[in-house]
Amino acid sequence: MPDRAPKDFDAERLLDAVAPALGIAIADAHRPGVAAFLKVAAAMADIVFAAPVPPAHMDLAGVFRPGREQAP
Repeated sequence: MPDRAPKDFDAERLLDAVAPALGIAIADAHRPGVAAFLKVAAAMADIVFAAPVPPAHMDLAGVFRPGREQAP
C-alpha cells in the first residue's frame, strides 16, 4: 500500500493518543495495520480538503438537539 499521507502526519503518534482516549486497546500485532489504515484515511482527507469548494456551497447542517421541538 503506497504511503500518500501528508508528510507531517504521524499515524503512530495519533494511534498512541487516540486509542486510550477512546478506551480502545490495540494489540501490538495489530498496530502496523491500524497505522496503515490511519495513513490511508489521512491521504483521503487530504484529497477531500484540497478540493475547491465555493463559500456559497458550504452550508452547515442543522444541529439536532434531542428532546427539543425542531422547526419545520
